Amino acid sequence: MDKEFNPALQFDAFTAGIEDGGLRSSSSIAIIACYILANCGEKITAKNIVDALVEGKIANYFEISNAVAKMIKKGHFIEDENGFLEITDDCRYSVDLVENDLPITIREKSIALVRKIVKREIYKKENRVDIEKADKGFTVTMHVSDKNCDFMVLSLYVPTEAQAQVIKEKFHSHPAEVYETLMNALFD
Repeated sequence: MDKEFNPALQFDAFTAGIEDGGLRSSSSIAIIACYILANCGEKITAKNIVDALVEGKIANYFEISNAVAKMIKKGHFIEDENGFLEITDDCRYSVDLVENDLPITIREKSIALVRKIVKREIYKKENRVDIEKADKGFTVTMHVSDKNCDFMVLSLYVPTEAQAQVIKEKFHSHPAEVYETLMNALFD
């Protein structure tokens, strides 16, 4: 974190899109990125961190994107050929020193959001959803897969493309629940 960390520096970050209680200093935003990487326990990318903090309205998109890019450039994060990040020992040590400067609610929420986004990405890769134009509407076809084999394919008709997109997003968030609910309905 070098000279950039300054706990006395307050409210120097853009705040567009963040909620009350969100991070408003550049140093805090850099710390939360390090904290996530040090404590998440998942293989994560820079995009995962950015998406989580933006979705949770914890940090401004430009601020978190800039912080992560700087951490990679300075060698605090190492990015592998697949885009996954790894934290260096120096950065991990810095997190241990200053993590308590971040509110616990922000720390917990950040980790939970990153894990949710990582799961969603895995679900999207493993479970395909096709949306096709049909007469007076759209057909949404959801595939619950295990490696190369579909073990459930479900097609629904909806009148609008917006509804089709909502179904796609909901399915990608919880494909196992959709499968389980359908199986329970059929066999109970």
